[in-house]
Amino acid sequence: MGNWVTFLDNMLQIMILGIDTKALFVPTKIRKIVIDTKLHQQEIRKLNPEDRQFAVHVYKDMDAIIAGGVEIRGVKATAIPRRLTSGDPVLEEYKFVAHRDRAQVSLKEAISLSTQIMLEYHQTIHVKTIELIDDSDDVTEDKLASPMLTEILGNLPLIQSKIYLSAPSNRFNGNDDLLSNVTAIDINNIPKEENILLAVGIGLLSVSKNHQLDKILSKLKNGGFILTREKSFKPENLSIPSKYNLDVILEKNTGEETIILLKKKKQLCRKTEIIRVNNDEFTWLEKLNSFMNLENEIADMRIILVSEGDLESGLLGFVNCLRKEPGGEVIRSILIQDTKAPKFSLQNPLYSEQLQLDLPINVLKPGKIWGSYRHQLLSSLEPKLVHHAYIDQMVAGDLSSLRWVEGSIHSDINQDLVYVAYAPLNFKDIMLTTGKLVLNNNTSYGHDIGLEWAGIDTTGRRVMGLCTQKCLSNIVKPDRNLCWNIPDNWSLEDAVTVPCVYATCYMALYVRGEMKKGDKVLIHCGSGGIGQAAIHLALHEGCEVYTTVGTPEKRKFIREMFPSIPDDHIGNSRNISFEQMILQQTNGDGVDIVLNSLAEEKLQASVRCLAQGGRFLEIGKFDLAANNPLGMMIFLKEVSFHGVMLDNLFCTSSVEEKLFLRDLLHEGIKSGAVKPLTKTVFNKDEVETAFRYMAAGKHIGKVIIKICDEKELFEKKPILADPRYYCDSNKTYLILGGLGGFGLELADWLIIRGAKNVVLTSRTGIKNGYQRMKVDRWKSYGVNVLIITGADASNRKDCEFILNSAEKQGPVDAIFNLAVVLKDCICKNQTPESFEESFRAKARATKMLDKLSRSLCLKLQHFVVFSSVSCGRGNAGQTNYGMANSVMERICERRVADGLPGLAIQWGAIGEVGLIADWQDNNKELVIGGTLQQKISSCLEKLEHFLLQDCAVVSSMVVAEKRVGAYGAANIVETVANIMGVKDLKTVAQQTSLAELGMDSMMAVEIKQTLERDYDVLLTAQDIRNLNFAKLMEMRDKDLEREKANNKNNEEAVEIAGIHLFIRFISDNNDLSTDTCVELETRMDPRRIKVFLLPDVKGCAQIFNPLASKIRSTAAVLQYGITQMGPMSISEYADHLLPYILPKAEEQRGFALVGYSYGAVITLELARRLEKRGLSGRVVLIDGAPEFLQKLVEQFLPSTTEEELQNNVLLAIMDNIQSALSGKLLLDLEKCITWEQKLESFISHIPENKVMFSTEDTKKLCEIIYMHILTVQKYDLSSLGWIRAPITLLKPTVQFVNMSDEDYGLHKITRDKVDIHYVEGNHFTILDSDKVMAAINGESLLDPKAFRKLLSEDRPFEIEEPERSRV
Repeated sequence: MGNWVTFLDNMLQIMILGIDTKALFVPTKIRKIVIDTKLHQQEIRKLNPEDRQFAVHVYKDMDAIIAGGVEIRGVKATAIPRRLTSGDPVLEEYKFVAHRDRAQVSLKEAISLSTQIMLEYHQTIHVKTIELIDDSDDVTEDKLASPMLTEILGNLPLIQSKIYLSAPSNRFNGNDDLLSNVTAIDINNIPKEENILLAVGIGLLSVSKNHQLDKILSKLKNGGFILTREKSFKPENLSIPSKYNLDVILEKNTGEETIILLKKKKQLCRKTEIIRVNNDEFTWLEKLNSFMNLENEIADMRIILVSEGDLESGLLGFVNCLRKEPGGEVIRSILIQDTKAPKFSLQNPLYSEQLQLDLPINVLKPGKIWGSYRHQLLSSLEPKLVHHAYIDQMVAGDLSSLRWVEGSIHSDINQDLVYVAYAPLNFKDIMLTTGKLVLNNNTSYGHDIGLEWAGIDTTGRRVMGLCTQKCLSNIVKPDRNLCWNIPDNWSLEDAVTVPCVYATCYMALYVRGEMKKGDKVLIHCGSGGIGQAAIHLALHEGCEVYTTVGTPEKRKFIREMFPSIPDDHIGNSRNISFEQMILQQTNGDGVDIVLNSLAEEKLQASVRCLAQGGRFLEIGKFDLAANNPLGMMIFLKEVSFHGVMLDNLFCTSSVEEKLFLRDLLHEGIKSGAVKPLTKTVFNKDEVETAFRYMAAGKHIGKVIIKICDEKELFEKKPILADPRYYCDSNKTYLILGGLGGFGLELADWLIIRGAKNVVLTSRTGIKNGYQRMKVDRWKSYGVNVLIITGADASNRKDCEFILNSAEKQGPVDAIFNLAVVLKDCICKNQTPESFEESFRAKARATKMLDKLSRSLCLKLQHFVVFSSVSCGRGNAGQTNYGMANSVMERICERRVADGLPGLAIQWGAIGEVGLIADWQDNNKELVIGGTLQQKISSCLEKLEHFLLQDCAVVSSMVVAEKRVGAYGAANIVETVANIMGVKDLKTVAQQTSLAELGMDSMMAVEIKQTLERDYDVLLTAQDIRNLNFAKLMEMRDKDLEREKANNKNNEEAVEIAGIHLFIRFISDNNDLSTDTCVELETRMDPRRIKVFLLPDVKGCAQIFNPLASKIRSTAAVLQYGITQMGPMSISEYADHLLPYILPKAEEQRGFALVGYSYGAVITLELARRLEKRGLSGRVVLIDGAPEFLQKLVEQFLPSTTEEELQNNVLLAIMDNIQSALSGKLLLDLEKCITWEQKLESFISHIPENKVMFSTEDTKKLCEIIYMHILTVQKYDLSSLGWIRAPITLLKPTVQFVNMSDEDYGLHKITRDKVDIHYVEGNHFTILDSDKVMAAINGESLLDPKAFRKLLSEDRPFEIEEPERSRV
């Protein structure tokens, strides 16, 4: 119990687990922690020594968490955005594909099929292909096979490819992007040892290409493949391959070409053994293993596994896994899926001729059609016409991902519904969809967008209203307590502008503010929806109205819309000048009511505008959520402060409160106080444009989506939307293995999608608190949850009991089999018992469920089993698991063929829950078999995709980035040692074989695959067993010698890294300037704003001299440190430099600041000071930011004393000048006492040929660098505060500081966006880039197409301040 941090953190996490939410929460505030150490020790002594666990008690009523002697009170947890997933999963269909049917496919599909056949035959990770093009070939770049091969192989786990293209020079030089991963080469220059696996050519079977075919065969690996694209194919051409000792494997047609895949023949093995495989018993396993153990004879043997008479055979998954194991290359298989086919015999030409092709897997379908099972990309779901749809966001924060999505309302029979014609956007919708607001979301995986609507109900009445969620829809279920009839003289378009804004204003002005005639009222943002509504009500009541706006256009609108408001009653909402206006116009008394949506200093100024006894009505959330202080002195004026949240009306208000508000608004409509607002209307297919328009702050009044013409509402036309899966509340959903990690998440997802009856089976039942909490939570939703424990679905009696129990709850709509039992070891060590155990939970249970559900579950819509990529792609050590999964897949295929539901999903590694999550002991991303773990949220999203399509077997996996260097090891020796679990090589005999050191069969497979993948070392299984650490060290030493030889040629080009880039010395042979403001000799374009540049840690202008001629505007460098006497803090530097910028900035009414490295911090301080003076501008930071600099100093100049820091700084500078002298300098520095002595010692060590500056200038620069690093250490990040300007951050591609935030934490500094652009180079060479010059000149950093797109979206330079806080 010595780790208090972990203990306290777990207490907080227990509290968060109790929050009913799908959002990600983190604890952000704690009011009080009490730790009684004596009591805690007493409680520890009471614990059972074998189960030392503390109970954590969460008391919601008292806002307390207690465990042992620890009590935590007042914990606040905040929802935060989730981290983006590492990669998109590859979705594929797994189905039978005939090999020689000449069916029409696309060129890419044909290449994909050929690639899979090649990789199935050659169990390798390194793949080399070549495409041959000559002058006679009529082919364009987009029809080349090489880019397609790059993409196809890139989607496969582990595969590392080298794609060659042999073509005439300059033939395809026009598109570097298309051929970026393709190597141009002359085929004559390819050495034989390259072992080309696949060659692609055009018309290779024609006489004119015989020479090309000869060249290919000379470079092709034995057993390699050739893909030829025949433009004018004739059947007689198929006689040509046999002349070249080639077999025809695949024939397909693209409509323009015939695609033929040929295979180079290999000499067949002399000995053939046949083993007949079946699912019902596993005695054949012993015979197979007896052959596999014949290590010396197996190389010249071919073992043929045959399955016939069983359409549910699991042979496919078994062979896929077995061929990944040692000796697996001798395995061939025949899977006969034709009940009328002749019995297998080597004497039957049907089988013998197919086996002559020497393919690993051969599947026979009815009609004597040979082929195999292949993965093909799954097509995306297309939008369809649906009865009900609403707007949802697919990717949080991405407005381009807004979509119309199918809703859950399928029928209007006996339902109180409203058919919506118009639905407006509100600021809450904008904040949610732009990612500025993250809410507790416990009802869906998307956003609940929309609060109000106007349409016609099922009785034909024209109505408008408010609703809790999903009002941007064509149909809503109205809350009749917040619903109003629309006056006859209003259109639906007029009416929809009313509900939300007027409900808010009535709650604020009348319910909370008690507004009456004669009151003085300040209404901020008067041109907005709420602003207009509040002005209408206040003027109708007879109040004196003051308002604020953000632009001259909006001021003009107020004057025209409300002529009774004089011009001196209209202030500016972008600064606090309105405070002076109020005090002047009211003779210092202030106003009776403030309706506020402004934030921070503008909120404080608004509070000061209150008169004696005034009422402050806060409708924004920014300061409330941030818990910003208010100050108590204002309450001496007996004022009151009210937070007005319309959200609470839906969540916590009683029916009486809703009815009271409804009546108020109804009376306002009758009296004429309530008037429709101005609006901007967008069509339903312009949703993204509407959101961007409102986010830009350009609108006046309301922004409305027109969903349907008023005249067409009664026609109830369907709407085009993306399909979505929903559950039937009257039916039952059965999950086998439902209390496991994935099972709980699946059940939760089904319940969210509408399920009210859920049946879960489990071998052990509820065994932990999390499972109990989830079940209790579902029951609190009104869900009927039945848990069946101990029933074996593979047993007929138990399976009947499970299905009958489920049917009693309601007709079974879906069955999900998630059960799994893993018994992993290579096939040689497997037993019939280990196979039977894996089969029972998967194959046997699925077979029984299939059989009984056909008669017991007559309304079944989905029959889903969870398979694995181990089955479809193979995985060593999982032959039993792969075979059991394969049986399930064949069952699902047969069900689909019978017209019944069936779906098998081959999942890759799944993260966060389940087996892998249980094994994982940290939060790192594991790479398993070349795949990353797929997050559970992604799995459920893809499950929906699978449920809405018709394929029987599908696959989902996330392919990991292809890179060398597994296991965190630096070389081949460490890699093998890590796999073997050897921590210290000194403890093992180097000449002892790995087998004698305890290498088991699974380790041998892993070592073989890793050496091939990461080190390009190809060894047989026998070689691996004989391998020892002495041989591995010899391999390592040879690698090091080659590396040294390569490095020797590049010694002059060694990269400077780390702190040396930060403080690098350069000289232009001129003395250092002592001017604070150094003008640069630029192009001096008078039309452009002058740019002020802040240099790096040395504070010298010369760093920017090479850039001057490329800068278009006038520009000046502000030097610091070198021109000041004595040390200054960063804030003091900013105050000192401000007078050099301010006059020019005021003259230009704007500023342009560029900060490089250390200068970035001063740049931000200057921007804040300029903005306080009412100026706006742009900020460019070149690889610099406060958090970045502090992390850099912490990482590269760690020190515990000032003396140690002084030494480290001088040593770093010396490393820049001549690193060989640093050791001697350190010894001398240790003898020095004062900084001056250290400087003298440093100067004395600089060789004469390395002197860059005068002695005084060198001392000055060292002093400056040291003082500036000190200021970084002492800089208080919280003192900077917010700036309004957008920031352009330029980062080098070669980085030397690891930052958790991509934007260096700048999102905590600016209220606007941070645009991040990567520039080739490092911290120093980044200045040579044209991108940097474009940023300094204020030019676009986007490519022309992206820039045109940005212009078409009409994005704002700056979002209006008031709109940031209103929701």
